[in-house]
Amino acid sequence: MLTEQDKNALSKKLIDAGLLTPEQLVEVHVQSSKDGISLPQYLVRAGLVPKAKVYEALAAVYGVPYVDVANFQISPEAIQSIPGELAHRYNAIPLFKIANSLNVAMENPTDVSAIDHLARKARCTIDVCLGALEDIAAALKEHYGAGSSVNELIQSLTDERRQPFRSADSKKGPARPFAKPGVTFKGGAERSVVELVDLIIRDACEQNASDIHIEPEEKIFRIRYRVDGVLHEASTPSKELESEIITRIKILAGMDIAETHVPQDGSIKMKIQGKDVDMRVATMPTVYGENIVLRILRDENAVLDLTGLGLSDEMGKIFQDLIRKAYGMILETGPTGSGKTTTLYAALRIINSVERNIVTIEDPVEYKLPLIRQIPVNLKAGLNFANALRSILRQDPDVIMVGEIRDTETAEIAIQSALTGHLVLSTLHTNSAAGAITRLMDMKIEPFLISSSVIGVVSQRLVRRICERCKEPDPKPSDFLLESLKLPPDRKLTTYKGTGCRHCHQTGYRGRIGIFEILKINEAIQKKIVARADTSEIEREARKAGLKSLRDDALDKVAAGITTIEEIVKIVDTGTGTL
Repeated sequence: MLTEQDKNALSKKLIDAGLLTPEQLVEVHVQSSKDGISLPQYLVRAGLVPKAKVYEALAAVYGVPYVDVANFQISPEAIQSIPGELAHRYNAIPLFKIANSLNVAMENPTDVSAIDHLARKARCTIDVCLGALEDIAAALKEHYGAGSSVNELIQSLTDERRQPFRSADSKKGPARPFAKPGVTFKGGAERSVVELVDLIIRDACEQNASDIHIEPEEKIFRIRYRVDGVLHEASTPSKELESEIITRIKILAGMDIAETHVPQDGSIKMKIQGKDVDMRVATMPTVYGENIVLRILRDENAVLDLTGLGLSDEMGKIFQDLIRKAYGMILETGPTGSGKTTTLYAALRIINSVERNIVTIEDPVEYKLPLIRQIPVNLKAGLNFANALRSILRQDPDVIMVGEIRDTETAEIAIQSALTGHLVLSTLHTNSAAGAITRLMDMKIEPFLISSSVIGVVSQRLVRRICERCKEPDPKPSDFLLESLKLPPDRKLTTYKGTGCRHCHQTGYRGRIGIFEILKINEAIQKKIVARADTSEIEREARKAGLKSLRDDALDKVAAGITTIEEIVKIVDTGTGTL
């Protein structure tokens, strides 16, 4: 953290060097404070001054050299000198070691206590230099990762908890946060569960996890991350740390720490590596203690475009034609966690403009988008989808997004909205696009209303992408898997796989992509709907009009080397050969 004196000294050097004018500097100070980032970071991000020039000037203020960490060949021996937990704590990356001297790049090379601590741990003298925070963060992620720091800190805290404890009024040291009342422990007060929880969240973000599962069991305490839709065990803290970790998370989430027998909901907002991270937190009592799940919400700027979602050029054109209609209903279908809401958000970003009034009702609001009025469901206050939808219609909307159609009342209001000149986007839980039509019929919606209001249905699934860094052709895929796909005899399929690398954490996969089918309602399908045709009849009619099924899209993505047969088989009905 720059002091006012350091800011003034840096400002003077930049002005003296002709890199900034006094007028620019006033605006820079205002904007950097408003954005909540340091003066050097703002100058670099805004492109006002080259990064090297900014940090060379700051290094001169500090009286230390500046090192471009991003392009420095870091010595493995140096990395081994400092534990990951300390490196992360002080934003310090060891660069090289000569004899009894370790050169370390730091965000704050004037932090004497941090330098002393690093020197004691490395058992050598520390020569400090200045590094850019974002470069140090990238180097820490590459050479340590938060995961190693989590395990180091867990072991350290566990060892401390297992040492004999003394009374709190002892003069030998302060009581540890969240310790049992009236007692404290031996060991250093430098490490805490506060740091551990921060590191767990940082580690999950580094691994692109969507959820963190905190799971007490009879004899162990498990932490798992959901990465690309699959749960992976991250670490297993001892039972001694269970209550402290859970208490810390509940405090961050604004929950009642004394209430352990009923479910609670909360939220956490943290800054991880300079970025705001929002999390939804839910607790649930189990026989072995409170289970906690933290859902990590992506920044609204991370909402993907249609190509990033996985829509082919052909499907993307069909989808854009649908969402640019003035009125009608578009439905997204698929199981929970298949990316339906993300696709609807991508659609809203495309059609969002000052000329349109877009209103949403969601449970909960996951991404906040500019210009759009977003309403969260509040069942305790009596605000459900149906009630909110009635209120929205009095707000003169052009486009309405309903998070989910769960009941007949909501379906009826949504369809009436589509029939009266509004574009309505919503989701349903069905296995196929055609299944959405019969689902509405099951909800007692008259077929003639469905045929007049629904203009398109998108069905989707999510599969894992093959890691680009370790992808290679799969010369002989499993015969069992190929048989599961029930391919025609003349269909030859080139397949790929990921061998596993550091980038994908040895899984062979990195990220996920959508598998889609889009049912565009035409006149022939409208007639089938009015005649109360079943799902298979509607699908046959759609095939005549050129429907590309989920199965077809999935096989195309396997052939393109985007995903694997193993991923496709997970969502293939081997009895019918359909998705």
